Amino acid sequence: MRSGALPPGVSAEDQEPRVSIAALAHPGEWRQTFTSLAERDYAWYFGGNIAFFMAMQMNLILRGFLAYDLTNSAVALGLISLTVAFPMLVIAPIGGVITDWFNKRTLLIIAQGLVAAVNVVMTFLIFTDRIEFWHLMAAAVGTGSVISVVMPARQAVVPQLVPQHKLMNAISLQMSGQNLTRIVGTGLGAVLIAPFGVGTSYAVTVVLFAASVLCMFPLPSAGMSSREGNETPRDFRKDLAGGFRFVAANPLFRMLLMTALVMPLFAFPVMQLLPVFAKDVFDAPSVGLGVLAASGGVGGLIGSLIAANLDKVESKGWIMLAGALVMAACFIAFALTPVLGLAAIVIAAGNVGQMLFMTTNNTVIQARVPDEYRGRVMSMLMMSFGLSPIGVLPVTIAADAIGVQAAIAIASAVFLVLVILVFAFSPRLRELRLSQFAEAELSPAQAARLVADGKITREEAARLTGRTPAAG
Repeated sequence: MRSGALPPGVSAEDQEPRVSIAALAHPGEWRQTFTSLAERDYAWYFGGNIAFFMAMQMNLILRGFLAYDLTNSAVALGLISLTVAFPMLVIAPIGGVITDWFNKRTLLIIAQGLVAAVNVVMTFLIFTDRIEFWHLMAAAVGTGSVISVVMPARQAVVPQLVPQHKLMNAISLQMSGQNLTRIVGTGLGAVLIAPFGVGTSYAVTVVLFAASVLCMFPLPSAGMSSREGNETPRDFRKDLAGGFRFVAANPLFRMLLMTALVMPLFAFPVMQLLPVFAKDVFDAPSVGLGVLAASGGVGGLIGSLIAANLDKVESKGWIMLAGALVMAACFIAFALTPVLGLAAIVIAAGNVGQMLFMTTNNTVIQARVPDEYRGRVMSMLMMSFGLSPIGVLPVTIAADAIGVQAAIAIASAVFLVLVILVFAFSPRLRELRLSQFAEAELSPAQAARLVADGKITREEAARLTGRTPAAG
């Protein structure tokens, strides 16, 4: 709903700069791509997101490089992925309850600080030449456990930081930033190894994780807990089961979460096996790894920027189908390509499709889920990272047995068939639509801050942040 003028006592300074809705009405005007960055709170979040995922992407490359260097086995890469992701599968639902119970800003500060501490220990072990494969496994378990809390909170906080009509744009920019870090972070991690060593690269990740923590401090404390104003006693087991019951009772969320859980089973093995492709297929262990990883990031960045301009396209099901088909076809082509340059192009195109699918899926979930269940539902979405080793480990075993190219080609072909079958037999998925949200004056966090300062009432806050989709 349109809110009109602000209530008495609310000055222009209480609002963040706005991009005109008239400008958003023209899809060709790419100025709308970055409209969410006009929101001060989101801009700080975005900066912290860049720093955090830059370090995470460097970690991914460094762990893979060290694991393969220490063992010379593709299975070792699968084991590392398993130890990172398995805690997410087990702990993520708990992280969702924690996210719904506590202040998300505080959780992000504490959890990201713990990840930085893990990297401090790893840096020390590498510089003192004491690093062993089991250290990588232990660090992966610790990092995966903490991320199980970080990721639901990072996802659940986005709708609080922007007005509702900017939600898809904000989610798309968030993913754009993450993919930018795949370009810069993976490339930086790979490039630093040769001249400076792995230890220096790990030291850089410590600085980046610290920066991600600092960027959380300017976020408001108000409006960061879904339990604000709710004095109902907490019951952990009841709340944990309640999240699963909510999803089980809602066909839309069941469908979206199932498709989100399946995607990484087939996409993640490709990225995890890039060190094997770089060394065994393209005979360029460090340079090839950097090129392929950065190319995947470029594709993901392009895909998420495209998604940032698709908020007015209501037929979300067809966007998801197109993205999944592009990803599957391009990953098959990547597996069969013997030339590094061409492989970089097709893996970039595959990641365009993957981001279109993931951004659209995430947006629909975020737009439809009630605030009181947001952390728990987003934690189930993050469980997809915990399920990913189920796809990674068999593919890495197959890569050692029949070759990495054949293994990835077969897995991607299976995914292509599954996509066609799922959409063919699921009218609900094909016809999935999401109407554009109406313009809102304030983000929930801005409104909560004004309520806390006594400048507006809760009723005025609800009006100024109207959260219902526009008609049509």
